[in-house]
Amino acid sequence: MKIYDIPLSVFLINDLVAYESDENDNQIVYQIKKGNVQVLGEFRSVKYDSGIAYIIFANDEVISVDKDMVKLKD
Repeated sequence: MKIYDIPLSVFLINDLVAYESDENDNQIVYQIKKGNVQVLGEFRSVKYDSGIAYIIFANDEVISVDKDMVKLKD
């Protein structure tokens, strides 16, 4: 895992929504709209197609996403 000294400003290309399991009536855990987010770090993960996950911060949430879900800003 690599945590960046300075977060990167990136653009999240899709809306993200996560729900709790059926046991909790499928309540929304988080909902992040596409737009500007910060990348705090990265790690290798077989869970994602690219093999690299970014740790992002948006809407007071810290989650991981596939690196292909964000575009670096110029």
